[in-house]
Amino acid sequence: MTRTRTRITPPRNTPTPITVVTQDGVSRTQILLWFVLVGFAWLGLGAIVFNGVWPVDDRPKQIVLVGVSVIVGMLTYVPMEYYFRARGLAMRGVLGLFLTVQIVLYVPTPTNSLLWVPDVPVYLLVSMALYWVLSTLCVPLTYIIGQMVFRQRARRYDVRRAWRQASEIGLTVVGLFGLFGLRALTPLLIIPWILMIVIAEVLFLSFFEPPATR
Repeated sequence: MTRTRTRITPPRNTPTPITVVTQDGVSRTQILLWFVLVGFAWLGLGAIVFNGVWPVDDRPKQIVLVGVSVIVGMLTYVPMEYYFRARGLAMRGVLGLFLTVQIVLYVPTPTNSLLWVPDVPVYLLVSMALYWVLSTLCVPLTYIIGQMVFRQRARRYDVRRAWRQASEIGLTVVGLFGLFGLRALTPLLIIPWILMIVIAEVLFLSFFEPPATR
């Protein structure tokens, strides 16, 4: 009598598909109205900050200006965070805009290079503000470009890809600003820096798969 041995294979844990962003319930008309409203808000804030419409030597007016910058930031970034379901986008964008306004109004322009120790905090503040503002404002841009460039649905609707590429744009500008601070903003250094960011993104796209859709 022969005995047969039955081999039991444990079930494999298949990864659960990750739902990517969807735009259900948001019409193009609502997006257009939001875009127009945000555009006027930024124009008003720019007029206050850059054209001297509002003096900044009065304490109550300073508080009002802080409130205006926060309101404009929330009006811009809170709908973006809801639309793209990108957690943390609103906080980073509002802080970046607030910091940018404060730097433009109150921080003196550095007169020496980045190697001059007293000017290092100014360069760091400007770099932080540039990165936060650009990496949040460019999320819709990179998302829309991905919609037009990629054919794979998971890649097109991947918010993490849009966020990463927007962060790379911010990092590129911050790097160029650092070269400017070092008085080394020359094509010999600009081109390798941009190529390094582009190659890093190509590697990300090659070795990291987008989340599955369902």
